[in-house]
Amino acid sequence: MATDKGIALFRLLGLGSTRRSILMLVLSWILNVAWLGFNYFWRLVPESVLIAIPVLLLLYGLLALVAYIYWGIKGVREQDEPYASIMVGAIVAITLLYLNYTLLDALLSLSQS
Repeated sequence: MATDKGIALFRLLGLGSTRRSILMLVLSWILNVAWLGFNYFWRLVPESVLIAIPVLLLLYGLLALVAYIYWGIKGVREQDEPYASIMVGAIVAITLLYLNYTLLDALLSLSQS
């Protein structure tokens, strides 16, 4: 079934629950900031790699947000968890994605100058 493949993919990527999904969003944001800071001081890689890694982390963050919402809705349906936890988590996740996007946009604007 399609949902079984999706669940297997989420688990394979470390997104097997709401806690793990939000943890992976935070981790991807920290890795993005660390990567940009590390490369800023040492200039290790060319611009194409410098842009590609934050893009991949942003895509992973989007997947983690989808997984977080999936597991949250599944928890609401199966275990009568409150919707408020999904709302708070989604707000945090969207904020982290916005920060990742802002970092990527700043990096793109710097590379074009």
